[in-house]
Amino acid sequence: MSRLRLPYLLLALLCLSVDPSGGESRGETALRDTALTVRSGDSLSRIATRFLSASPSYTHGELMAEILRYNGLTSNMLQPDQQLLIPLRAELPNNRSQARSAEFEARGIYVNARTAGSSRVQELVDRFTAVGGNALVFDVKDRQGNLSYTSRVPLAIAIDAGGEGAIQQPAKLIELLHQRQIHSIARLTCFYDARLAARRPDLVPFSRTNGGMWTEKGSPSWVDPSLPEVQTYLLDLLAEVAAMGVDEIQLDYVRFPTEGDREDAVYAFDPELLPKHRIISDFLAKAAQLLEPTGVLLSADIFGVVAWGRTPDVMSTGQKIEEMMPHLDVVSPMLYPSHFYGAFNRIENPVDCPYYFVYEGCRQLRQLAAAHGVAIRPWVQAFDYRVRDFDEEYIARQLQGAEDAGALGWLLWNPASRYEEGMKAVARFHDANGDSALRQADGCPAPEMELPEEAATPCCSGELGAAFPVDE
Repeated sequence: MSRLRLPYLLLALLCLSVDPSGGESRGETALRDTALTVRSGDSLSRIATRFLSASPSYTHGELMAEILRYNGLTSNMLQPDQQLLIPLRAELPNNRSQARSAEFEARGIYVNARTAGSSRVQELVDRFTAVGGNALVFDVKDRQGNLSYTSRVPLAIAIDAGGEGAIQQPAKLIELLHQRQIHSIARLTCFYDARLAARRPDLVPFSRTNGGMWTEKGSPSWVDPSLPEVQTYLLDLLAEVAAMGVDEIQLDYVRFPTEGDREDAVYAFDPELLPKHRIISDFLAKAAQLLEPTGVLLSADIFGVVAWGRTPDVMSTGQKIEEMMPHLDVVSPMLYPSHFYGAFNRIENPVDCPYYFVYEGCRQLRQLAAAHGVAIRPWVQAFDYRVRDFDEEYIARQLQGAEDAGALGWLLWNPASRYEEGMKAVARFHDANGDSALRQADGCPAPEMELPEEAATPCCSGELGAAFPVDE
């Protein structure tokens, strides 16, 4: 990616006080010299770090290359008393959320924090908009508890959650998206937080068996959703992210754990007296109240199986749709066919029925969502896990299912942010223009077919592709 094409002036023309540590003071203005004098101990890397936030460049590496080009240098080696010209912006980003109703039809992709903070993001955005995309989901907090930006929230600082985030310039990222009319969605994971669990054992459910920390798969990863300190931490982050100027905040892992020995987990409340779904819906109510004055949309990811509303799934996850929806603008069911196991709904191989599961999952939610004015925007599978013949057709079938069921847009999920097949699928979907060939696959039932009731089949092994590596 070339550096962001933003207006800049030489250092002499910048009316901005630059903090040598790399921060800015918005309340002060000052003219600076046209040249920076290299001091003993300075390096090109340190100079780039110092001025990155006030420069037109997006990444540290881009600014280093720009300083070399701007000064006609061919080497990173600098000498004391050497004069350098530093290209800087005329003004800092001043992002404001782009007001959109929940009825906005977002067609988006997910990018992990490493990709979002790299020079690759602009190329990815440009390729996606060329095939009709208009939204981008990026991590501000992942399930390991790592923040992608530098936070000022006291608990985040205490547990070192965002000291050196992967997205060095979140304001410039949001500005880039807004310049391209891209709906910016910040993904914030909630109660799965491995870092917080490790640093604050007092916030973790304890084991009924041994009295120690309860673990899902051998190491602490979940915190107790009912604890006020846990909820306050998330709400503080929510407010901080909203202030960046994003258009929407998407809550993930806004649920209880569904794996491991769940009966062994002891929480700070009695589930017999206060059901899990009340904990989740009450938290969402607080989040909605916080965001209401900002105009930032609030969305939440839900397990795909929860769309069927079966009691065991609701009791396990705490995701009771009719209680969640009054507090949301958008709900995103994760309807990955590969995550429906066994003979779900008496379908022998759910993974072979991409159209059916996206269509049916959205259809199950449609009436309830309409009653609350909530948009359905499903996550669809753009990765090859358990799929025998994964190609753009597989993804396009899911997009067709979402459209036919009345969903307002869709989101492609690939944990490594690789969308070679995804881009082709979006183009294929648009070119098909409702082609019936995308609507069904051999061996799959027709949508809306009434099937006999049965006991709920365990479904999703991980949320939003959590079972798959996010590293490229």
